[in-house]
Amino acid sequence: MIKSTANVTNIILTLRVVLYNTYMKPIFRILSFTKHLAPWYIFMGGFIVTISLLSLVTPFLTKQIVDLIVANVQGTPVDTMKLLYLLTGIFGTDIVITSCTAYGQWIGDILAIRLQTYLSNKFYEHVLSLHIGYFDNEITGKIVNRMYRGITSITDFIQSMLNNFLPFFLTALTTIVLLGFYSPFIAILLFILFPAYIIISHGSSKAWMKYESQKNSLVDQSQGRVFESLVGIRVVKSFAAEITELTSFLSTRKKVEVLARDQTKQWHFFDFIRRLVLNIILFGIFGYIVYWTFHKRFTIGEMTFLLQLVQQARFPLFAMSFILGQIQQASAGSADYFNVLETVSTIKDKPDAKQLIISNTSKSKQFIKFTNVSFSYEQGKNVLADISFSIARGEKFALVGESGQGKSTLVNLLLRYYEPQEGTISLANQNVALVTQASLHSQIAVVFQESLLFSGTIMENIRYGRPDATDEDVLKAAVAANAKNFISVLPDGYQSMIGERGVKLSGGQKQRIAIARAMIKNAPVIILDEATSSLDSKAEIEVQKGLDALLKGRTAIIIAHRLSTIAHADRVLVLEHGRVSQLGTHAELINDRSGLYSQLVSLQQNLTKLPSEESKKKLQAFDLVG
Repeated sequence: MIKSTANVTNIILTLRVVLYNTYMKPIFRILSFTKHLAPWYIFMGGFIVTISLLSLVTPFLTKQIVDLIVANVQGTPVDTMKLLYLLTGIFGTDIVITSCTAYGQWIGDILAIRLQTYLSNKFYEHVLSLHIGYFDNEITGKIVNRMYRGITSITDFIQSMLNNFLPFFLTALTTIVLLGFYSPFIAILLFILFPAYIIISHGSSKAWMKYESQKNSLVDQSQGRVFESLVGIRVVKSFAAEITELTSFLSTRKKVEVLARDQTKQWHFFDFIRRLVLNIILFGIFGYIVYWTFHKRFTIGEMTFLLQLVQQARFPLFAMSFILGQIQQASAGSADYFNVLETVSTIKDKPDAKQLIISNTSKSKQFIKFTNVSFSYEQGKNVLADISFSIARGEKFALVGESGQGKSTLVNLLLRYYEPQEGTISLANQNVALVTQASLHSQIAVVFQESLLFSGTIMENIRYGRPDATDEDVLKAAVAANAKNFISVLPDGYQSMIGERGVKLSGGQKQRIAIARAMIKNAPVIILDEATSSLDSKAEIEVQKGLDALLKGRTAIIIAHRLSTIAHADRVLVLEHGRVSQLGTHAELINDRSGLYSQLVSLQQNLTKLPSEESKKKLQAFDLVG
């Protein structure tokens, strides 16, 4: 007996833990995350309680109407005005319920919009704060898909909770209490039916979620690929890969279909069992009420009242599988959303981080300084090893080396997109690891090899460098960047729409817009990361004029392969195997015949004289020219 009682207790405790982790925990997590909307939830809850209580008025009034009609049929005098009052009460109750429902749903719609805005803001704000390494390892389309799926799941859950879960729960509770007053047996039977129904539903929900997580994974991959294909539509079309991309997409969708078929098959099987059990028990309750009415324990009015209450209890029970499914879907749909929010950025401002301040009068010879810097993206695979050098204020400093030797990595470390495993980096005698990232980035402007422009106008893209810039500032920047001439011949001038990523502009035009954007920022440090390597000679000449204006009076780090780009550099640092191989002026390095820099210069000077095949072999040997 004792052992049997202990087993029952263990089963109850296990069931409690399972139900909490599976259903209550996701609810508490979502509600906790949106707790600032608690006043709205309470306000909506008031309407729901009112509607739930009013829904019991009609059965109660109906009972009295039936009793009056039966009495009248049996020959007992009945006050017809009382019937009229009861009918008016039912009509008035329906009007109040309709009004409260309409107003409550309107408030619910407003709440949903506010909730979507809040969830979008929290996600986007957090994603923007994450370190660059996170995006290097993620597909952009997957991130966006997680955001929208999470927002949809959470918003649908909150709306369902207010519009369905809470009303169903209150209806069931009040129904059981009222039934208990007339028949404890019926109340106990219904009360036991709820946990039994939940246990059966838990099995179907568990099976559902197993498939749902697999489907979500496939959909994320598929949507991510679609996003990439649309962004790179020119590459897709140039390789005639439309069929390949579509086939890949459809193949994933077929897998999703197979999972969905098996998923719904299991769910509907469990749903059939649930409904069958419910039908049997409710039929037993109906039979019990009819039997005792026949034997005059209940009046006709009481029978009508009880049958209506039992009928009301059917809806929460039948909806139980839907409710549990909604909770599970919200849990699965929001899981990736919360996982992203819980991703910790590895690059953070220190608690006591200060603003980076650069004095206009500073003439430091060690304006930018790398001291014994070592870095690796993967443990045991050093990209940079014991790098030390300094750059003077106003100096034009070039980085040269074979591809993959760490030139761009040096720039990423200066921008603090990554942090070195060893060594320190300083700017204006301030350790970049101890200043705020925002203040650091405000002092540096970057022009990349392929400058990303945003959809919008030319004016908006140039002003992106300094949002408070006036139209006159934008025009001056465009003139200085040698962009005015081509902008002036466009149909709408500075208000011309450039398309996604600037697809309506040529490479040289995009680079000049990017230079103007960097110029209007007016940062003391400029980084040119292969800014002209993808351009033809004519475009390079046009862009170089803008670059010369941009670099005037500023400290510059120039990453380039073309000698024309670094011809006017004050000093050149050559990287080889992740270490400093050479450092000096162009004249000093050119005289070192055994050095990599001299070989590079010699190679580029003789390229036009060599047969194409021999040129190709030389280029492959050095892997230098972009």
